Amino acid sequence: MTGLLVSVRSADEARKAAAGGASVIDVKEPDEGALGRASVTVWREVHDAVASRIPVSVALGELSEWRGNRRPSLPPGSFDGLAFCKIGLAHAGPDWRDHWRTLKDDLPMGACRWVAVVYSDWRTAGAPSPDEILALAASAPKVTGVLIDTFDKTRPGRLDADWLSWTNRVKPAGLKLAIAGGLTTETIGGVVAFAPDLVAVRGAACEGGDRSLGVDVNRGSALAAIARGMTAPS
Repeated sequence: MTGLLVSVRSADEARKAAAGGASVIDVKEPDEGALGRASVTVWREVHDAVASRIPVSVALGELSEWRGNRRPSLPPGSFDGLAFCKIGLAHAGPDWRDHWRTLKDDLPMGACRWVAVVYSDWRTAGAPSPDEILALAASAPKVTGVLIDTFDKTRPGRLDADWLSWTNRVKPAGLKLAIAGGLTTETIGGVVAFAPDLVAVRGAACEGGDRSLGVDVNRGSALAAIARGMTAPS
């Protein structure tokens, strides 16, 4: 059965997502991009609100934001109690593998597990190809899963033969699979053929389907009901 991940920007939104039946609560700041990093204060507030019942993940932004003097300063214990973290690879540069491995190994994540991110619109994002990222994720320690997402949130995700090729490589590698990218109540059912562990949404769970507005319990509940009906093909 597929679960629902809802991205939130506050503890109040997290409570609403939980009430709507979310399986995972993800913390990010949508105004800061596809994987916009919220403050550690927000991470802790969301954790304190729902982590006793639901796993919490956090978005770390893009790898380019963690290089040199741009690297954020995280207080001790920032990852305490968090289940997953992920970082995008938009404009990551030719040496992205070394920086990705170094950051993954250096961050004091504790029990927090790493999720690799593939942008389906990787050319638009200036990111490495899905094939490169999937190969690295399959061989890297501490990586628990792969998220297939879209970088450009003004365009809906497009499920096609490329997606099937990518997703067919995830589970055989022993990794969990999450699919995101402009999913709606009308299109979320289309991912059933990909048998993901999670479908991930932001805008679809918000008021009026607008990712800049707040999470709506009723919309989240409808999405969770659709996700619960998703099972791997027999």
